[in-house]
Amino acid sequence: MQMVHDGGPPRQEPPIAPRRRPKSKLGCRECKARRVKCDETFPVCLRCVRRGLVCSSTPRLSQWQIETRWYSSHVDTIVNRRLLQYWLERVCQILVIDPEDNPFSFPVLEYIQESPALVHIIQSVSARHEQYFSAEVARIALEERGKALVSFRKELGTGQTRPLLSMLTALLLALSHGADRDMTDFGKWHLFAARTLINKMLEDTSHPWDMNPLFRLCLGMYLYWDMGCSYLVHPDEQQDLDTPGLSLAVQHIGHWHHPMYGFCTDLIFILGNLGRYCRQLLYSGCRSFAREALLEEQLYLWSAPSTEPTLTLLYESLRKHGLILLYRTCGWNDAFINPCLEEIGLEPLVHRYALETIDHLLKIPASSNYLNFQSIPLLTAGSELKREDNKLRDDVRHRLRALYSVNRLPVNLHAFELLEEIWAARDIGNDKSSWIHHMLRRGWLLVLG
Repeated sequence: MQMVHDGGPPRQEPPIAPRRRPKSKLGCRECKARRVKCDETFPVCLRCVRRGLVCSSTPRLSQWQIETRWYSSHVDTIVNRRLLQYWLERVCQILVIDPEDNPFSFPVLEYIQESPALVHIIQSVSARHEQYFSAEVARIALEERGKALVSFRKELGTGQTRPLLSMLTALLLALSHGADRDMTDFGKWHLFAARTLINKMLEDTSHPWDMNPLFRLCLGMYLYWDMGCSYLVHPDEQQDLDTPGLSLAVQHIGHWHHPMYGFCTDLIFILGNLGRYCRQLLYSGCRSFAREALLEEQLYLWSAPSTEPTLTLLYESLRKHGLILLYRTCGWNDAFINPCLEEIGLEPLVHRYALETIDHLLKIPASSNYLNFQSIPLLTAGSELKREDNKLRDDVRHRLRALYSVNRLPVNLHAFELLEEIWAARDIGNDKSSWIHHMLRRGWLLVLG
């Protein structure tokens, strides 16, 4: 471009330097290591999809500062604001199906003011999650968990902390064990402690628990946690879930929308009882045909109360996971009521349910929060895929990688490894063992879900 000046020759205007775009820091670790541009698709970037890699992606965080007034100076001194922010913005999102209805995020600030144990365990889980549970941060996480345990015992001893907050701390302590790479430690004692707290609250007639939203939140968390651990607890240590008080509490909750899993508290309750029975059967070999028939009837007749299509897909996947696990572990029972068993037989029905379950799960977008709750039905259905279902096996592999990219829990990679072992056994021979059988044979205790 030229500019004309009176009395002088035309002069060239200096070129305008191109504006530099700010460099994004949201690319995944794999692309950074290979020094290639990441498209930043969450949870799995396109380069990692094409290469079949586990994608260590980084979800976007909103900009904010914690401005809450701290009412307890002894809590303020132990708060690591970076780890707390990381919990509020990122880690707690793996616990709920709707990020807009998350009592584990900013609402938790109200509770940590009276419970140092809760502060420490939140910071422990955050430290591990931030670095994909790598060994480098194990020391920080273990220190925080140790402080949480010391504070927790003190709070229980003095009785000054509300039981519901102790319950929440116990549940998060168990979550911290589920995030470890120790394949035999699933936080059993925290599970038992939480059950003791639940029983005490149910027995306390001076406070109507069914009117307390925090209690319903904790009870639902416990039931979901119990479902994921029900097949891990040795039969000699199992605690019956079908007690009158607990069964009545589940009925009272009904179809109340729980932030963690939605409207299916009764289904979660049934699946917990099923997991316990399957573990007992695998251990002793002693069948209760009446118990099996009751579980099958409950699962077969259960229908999703939600009208939201994607959530209904998740619920149907959980229901069919239960039926697959029941039929695979128990085999034939003349008292079963499912007419399809007579029409096509047990093995073809199990395979059909597996295909339907995977179809349901794959229809749920990988970007949905519902992805966090797919590991159990994905493993159960995936374990039933045959050699000719090779395309679906690849889909299951991809979905497990995506699941790990979102919640970063090492258990997803172990589930991946377990599936490969099961598929190899099925392809070589006529192995019809359940995935729980394969897991226990390896000495693993995987907390899924």
